[in-house]
Amino acid sequence: MARAVRKMGLHYVVITSVTRDDLPDGGASHFAKTIQAIRALDRGIKIEVLIPDFKGDLTSLVAVLKEGPDVLNHNIETIPRLYQNVRPQADYRRSLHLLKKAKRRGTQTLTKSGFMLGWGRRRKRFSHWLRDLNDVGCDF
Repeated sequence: MARAVRKMGLHYVVITSVTRDDLPDGGASHFAKTIQAIRALDRGIKIEVLIPDFKGDLTSLVAVLKEGPDVLNHNIETIPRLYQNVRPQADYRRSLHLLKKAKRRGTQTLTKSGFMLGWGRRRKRFSHWLRDLNDVGCDF
């Protein structure tokens, strides 16, 4: 991955994966090793990681943050009421907690989240997302 990033001349890279609930650490070690490999080749490349919620395992979150990604992204995706239908293995509050813990680690890493729009959303619910993300200190 690192060699491909260098060969393509990328200056900003987003590392993501499918949710790896089959792995004990949720794939955190893969994210960490990928960050390490890119940093070893070129410390100037900006790295964003789009991570799963690691089933709430903060050890996995810390393992990723320890490698110093520039941006830690975890999408909350949808409103709490729809989580069971849209993201049955995830939890809205757990996602917010993960972002809050990432921000409170005291690192230079910025936090980011995203969500889907267009499923009959009302402005009130949209602003609720933004309020929740702001309350946990999410940067973007």
